[in-house]
Amino acid sequence: MAENSLIAAYNCNKMKQKLLYLLRSIRDFNQPKVCPDCGGQKHLTVDKKYVITKLLRCESCLLQFRYPTDSTAFLEKFYQADYKASYSEETHSITEFPNEEQLKQLLENNFPDKRNHSPFLHALLKKYSGTVLDYGASWGYSVYHLKQAGFSAEGFEISRPRAVFGKKLGVKIYTSQADVPGDQDLIMSNHAIEHMPVISDFVKFSTSKLKQDGIFMAFCPNGSVEYRKREPNIFHVNWGFLHPNYLDIEYASRLFCNNPYLILTGDWNYETQDLTQWDGRSQQITNKKDGKELLIIAKPNILLHEVY
Repeated sequence: MAENSLIAAYNCNKMKQKLLYLLRSIRDFNQPKVCPDCGGQKHLTVDKKYVITKLLRCESCLLQFRYPTDSTAFLEKFYQADYKASYSEETHSITEFPNEEQLKQLLENNFPDKRNHSPFLHALLKKYSGTVLDYGASWGYSVYHLKQAGFSAEGFEISRPRAVFGKKLGVKIYTSQADVPGDQDLIMSNHAIEHMPVISDFVKFSTSKLKQDGIFMAFCPNGSVEYRKREPNIFHVNWGFLHPNYLDIEYASRLFCNNPYLILTGDWNYETQDLTQWDGRSQQITNKKDGKELLIIAKPNILLHEVY
């Protein structure tokens, strides 16, 4: 009953936010069509919704972004105040704060209903330790998983209430980028990068906080044409109100065109041997391109011209 009530409350809030989103889109309909990532002004229309909103592809950096766009200031306010419970129809789970009894059970069982990324990190780092930052950590369950797996893990979260709740898990979650320590072995984001107003700023931040051989790792919805052919309806649904950016293989490979990278897609899982076998010095795109999820792995502090 409690979960049903939470779902009902979430759906009500979702309808309210969608209406506000539509009104905002109408208001900003004549907004200049400028790529939020690189400032490019040439674009192609990939998809449309409600006549007003469009998914555009920047011809310069190849980012697919929703138009009209939202300002950084608006998104900051939204994630502090309006982005409360989020319900996933695919996993039937709600990322609302658990109560004390629920949290006790989750801690005892190591958050069994939450995705554990530690096997992928072990495969990439080829060791069972290291400094790791979970960027977009919510209230810290993934950081908790990583600490349990042997990593020196901390988080970053724009939502201050979620970061504060992380203290109940005994994890550290920063809310200011300036406070995040440097010399990270790996910076991971799990379905956070598609929400960011300026993705290249996140890459620059990661570059500044990673070791020379440090790894950038981002999970996000797959906006590649191969996935659109496989699931055209879901592709259409996946961009818009909550996902202003829809990253694909072409954009990812352009973003890290000067660095070693490994780009994969999968249906929420990956062969760890693909990660283990990557040499960290070459550019590789695996054969499967139509997975539901895109996984971008790169070493932004390594330049290819320095490798060869």
